[in-house]
Amino acid sequence: MFDRVNDAISGGGSGDADAEHLDDLLRDGEQLQHALANDGTIEHTEDGRTTTIESGGGHGAFMLVTDERVLWVLGDQPDEPEIAFELTRLQTSHVRKGLLNSKLEVQTYDETVVFDPDEGDAEAAEDYISNVGSSWADMSSALSQARDAIAAYEDACERGDDPNQHALAARSQFSQARRAATREDRAPEEKIRAEIQEVVEELAHARVTSWLDRAESRYETVESALDEGRYGDACEAYVDAAEAVEEASDVIDDVDDVPEGAAERLEAVEADLREAGERFLDDAAGRCETALDAKEATVAVDAWEEAFDRYRAAADAGWNGHAPVSEDALEYQLSWVTAGLLEAMSAHAAALEREGDETDDSDEAGDYYEDAEAWFERARDLADERPHHDPDDYEAERDRLEEKRLESAGWEFGG
Repeated sequence: MFDRVNDAISGGGSGDADAEHLDDLLRDGEQLQHALANDGTIEHTEDGRTTTIESGGGHGAFMLVTDERVLWVLGDQPDEPEIAFELTRLQTSHVRKGLLNSKLEVQTYDETVVFDPDEGDAEAAEDYISNVGSSWADMSSALSQARDAIAAYEDACERGDDPNQHALAARSQFSQARRAATREDRAPEEKIRAEIQEVVEELAHARVTSWLDRAESRYETVESALDEGRYGDACEAYVDAAEAVEEASDVIDDVDDVPEGAAERLEAVEADLREAGERFLDDAAGRCETALDAKEATVAVDAWEEAFDRYRAAADAGWNGHAPVSEDALEYQLSWVTAGLLEAMSAHAAALEREGDETDDSDEAGDYYEDAEAWFERARDLADERPHHDPDDYEAERDRLEEKRLESAGWEFGG
C-alpha cells in the first residue's frame, strides 16, 4: 500500500491525504486527518481477550484517523482495514507516555486498540480523536435517545394515548445533537448535521404514519363493532378515528418530509370514516321512521329503542361535528327519541291494562297488570336517566297498577 506514513501523507506525519493510496479504504467523502505507522503490530482487545496482530513480510502497520473513523491497516493487506472504529462508538482515547515511546490507546464500549507508532504525531492524532470523536459520540448518544422517543411515540399512538410528549423529547435530543455538531471547529459539521437530519425525518415519518395507522385501525374497529351491534364500542372507535384523521392531517401540513403515499392514505380513511358515520346515522334515522309508522306499540318501542341505543352511544362517545352532526343536534335528536320511546312504552302499558280490564279471568287480568307495571318501570328508569322527563309520573302509574293488581287478587280470594 505505502512503505511508511510519509507515503500516505503529503508533507509528513499529519496533514492532507494522498488520495490515490486510499481509494479502497475510505468511503466517499471521508477525509484523512492523521496517520501513524509502526513496524507491523496492532494490539487488539475484544470480549476481555487481548491479541497481537502482526503483518507479514516485513510490512508495517498503520493507524489512520479520518473525520469519521479510526482505521488500523496491515501493510500486507492494504485493501481493507484490519480494525475500524466509527467515531460515534468511541468512549475514550489517551496517549500512554513511556521513556522510549508513546502508545496511543483507543476504546469503544466493547473493544480496545493500543498502537505503538514510530512515525506520526500520536498526541495530535489523540487530540483529534478525543475532541472530534466526542462530538460524534455525543451526537450519536442524543440520536439514540431520540430514536427511543420516536419508538415511544409510536407505541403511545398505537395504545390510544397522547404521544406528543415523546415528540418533544425527540426534539430536545435533536438540539443536544446539534450542539455537539458545532462545539468543535474541526468536527465535520455538515456530516454530523446530515446524520441528525435522517433522524429528524424519521420522527416526521413516524408522526404521520402513527396517526394514519391509528385512524385505519380504529376505523376497522368501527366496522366490526357495527356488524356485531356493539354501538358503544363503534362510536368510541369512530370518535378516536376521526380525531386521528385530524391529527394526521395537521401533522402532514406541519412536517417538511411526508412519507410517500401518506396523502392518499389520509384521503381514503377519511372517506371511509365519513361513509361509516353517515351510514350509522342514516340507520338510526331509519329506526325513527319505522317507529313513527308502526301500527303496534311493541313495534314502535323496539324501533325507538334501537334508535335510542345508537344516538346515546354517539352522545356518550363525545360525537361532535362528525359525519357531520354537532353535539347540540345530537342531544336534541336523542331527547326527541326519548320522548317517542316513553310515549310508546306508556301506550303499550295502557294497552296491557285494557286487556286486563276486559278479561273475566282474574289470574289472566293480574298477569296483564303485572306486565303493564314492568313497562312503566322501564319508562321510569329511562326518564330518570335522561333530562327533561319526570320519572315520578311513571312511578305513580306503576304504583296505581300494582294496587289494581292486588285488588284483583283480593277479589279472587274473597270470592
